[in-house]
Amino acid sequence: MKGRHKTLDKHLKNNTKWIENLPGVQKVILGISEACRHKYPPGHIRWKMDVDGGIKVNGYSGKGITDIFIRIDPISKREEIKKMIAERFALKSSDPDPNPNSNQN
Repeated sequence: MKGRHKTLDKHLKNNTKWIENLPGVQKVILGISEACRHKYPPGHIRWKMDVDGGIKVNGYSGKGITDIFIRIDPISKREEIKKMIAERFALKSSDPDPNPNSNQN
């Protein structure tokens, strides 16, 4: 991990190390951390946008959100890395409605 700071929630640190070990990831750079409320579990990572040289993701901890830049080389692996991140951090509904269009009066 690189960046101005290296302080991360333990859940987020483990998941960031997982990302660093993906094929095609050159480095992970931590950005600004904001203290705020969110709906994601600690350690969750979510794709934010494609940028030159890689992707930006949000890392969610128990205290807030951290902006993370993932440097990808070769850039042709971008979609593959995004897919791996999406699969690992897909939110699972705890109680899916089998018939979402039904009216429950």
